[in-house]
Amino acid sequence: MPKNKSAAIRYRIIDQCINNKRKPFPSLEFLANYCANLLDTDVSPSTIEKDIAAMKKDHPIGFNAPIVYSKQHKGYAYAEIGFSISDLSLQEEEWNALSFSAQLLYQYKNVPIFNDFKSAIERINTRFSLGLESHDPVNDQFIQFEKAIESNGMEWINPIYEATKKKYAIQFTYNNIYKKKTGSYTIVPYLLKEHRNRWYVIGWEEQRQDYLTFALDRISSLETIATIHKRRADFHPEGFFQFATGIMEGKQKPVTVELAITEPISKLILLEPIHPSQKFISEKNGITTISITVFINEELYLRILSLGPWCTIKKPASLTKTMTELVKKMGKLYK
Repeated sequence: MPKNKSAAIRYRIIDQCINNKRKPFPSLEFLANYCANLLDTDVSPSTIEKDIAAMKKDHPIGFNAPIVYSKQHKGYAYAEIGFSISDLSLQEEEWNALSFSAQLLYQYKNVPIFNDFKSAIERINTRFSLGLESHDPVNDQFIQFEKAIESNGMEWINPIYEATKKKYAIQFTYNNIYKKKTGSYTIVPYLLKEHRNRWYVIGWEEQRQDYLTFALDRISSLETIATIHKRRADFHPEGFFQFATGIMEGKQKPVTVELAITEPISKLILLEPIHPSQKFISEKNGITTISITVFINEELYLRILSLGPWCTIKKPASLTKTMTELVKKMGKLYK
């Protein structure tokens, strides 16, 4: 955007004049005189002509203003109805933030439920000239965003979302890879959740009287049961995964776990906590002790194992015993 404040003010005046329905198609002379009167300074038609040329330039230099000259009316107008640079008054830093955000959001353009969202992003791309290309919107030699891995189950997002809004139940076939069996389930969906580029649905299962979590890429033959179910008052999305280290909800009460982590991994853990509940306890001789309050489940085991020999469990003893058995099993695989 222009650093010259006088030019910036003239741009606003020109924009207002072009949008003035009482006197459409203002000429260079009219715009020059109007600016001169308001600013109490000399403004020539050639200056206005240069201003219009600058306004038509792409961001961040100009406003990408669709200004056209009408020979019939001998004046200027916007080719796009309703356009105004007042809607585009962003600083360079704001343009960068908008561009980065749009690039991140653009990755979800093929998710069915985001069809309207895709249209909105494409309009933002067109209006703000962000340069998002349909073939590779996030290909940049200076910044690379994490791209979602293509997975099955995306086709279920929209019907599950609609069923959740309408308080309908859904019935589907599910492949449980842990129990190694496929079965039929009927749930009232309460929440769609994305975790590590995969989608899950959390719903109430009447037969088990419990909330269950299902991965969408293991669902097949999904049908909506158009019967309204009263929404339960004990489901709180913001707290459902409060003590989870992944997507698995806890069937027991959360437990406070103390871990002793050696350098340099300890410094990484302080920068990127294992869990939001993480608390610093002490640091001595290159060993940092932290605590987390979490559910004890397979996802926690995997997270601790990922820290390798740099992590030792201080408590609880039950977790130490379980991890010792897992490490022994791993050791046998490498003998």
